[in-house]
Amino acid sequence: MKKIFFVLFNLVLLSSCSNDDGLDYHYELLAVENAIVPDEFEFGKIYNITVKYLVPDDCYVYSDVLYEYDSDARNIAVISTVIDDKSCAVLDFEDELNFNIQALQNSPYILKFWQGDDENGDPIYLIKEVPVVNENNLSANEFRPTHKKMQE
Repeated sequence: MKKIFFVLFNLVLLSSCSNDDGLDYHYELLAVENAIVPDEFEFGKIYNITVKYLVPDDCYVYSDVLYEYDSDARNIAVISTVIDDKSCAVLDFEDELNFNIQALQNSPYILKFWQGDDENGDPIYLIKEVPVVNENNLSANEFRPTHKKMQE
């Protein structure tokens, strides 16, 4: 799974685009500075996750969240569109984004927020482990019925 993350990272990093307006841009992952997560998840409920990341200059525009499944772990990174322009003003300010996670596994969630790569090119993660409380002992299939039995 680690290799898949690197392949995705390299594709995002190296993909370069151009549109009809003559505006050139590419995508980059931005390192997560901090993440705010609940102390625990209750099975079946939806939780808000806050991610704080550093924006280097005004050519970086938030694009999306990379959210990759890796067994009980979730690899999370901030995807930014970078406008290829030589006149970008240095900002170095911390921005934040929010996204939701629905707790649908009984084992703890291991949230791995990408913080960059080390000198060997291996990813560095801010790791937060969130236990799951399941007082009703439900499973993902039992939590919310989505289909009714068809009558003959």
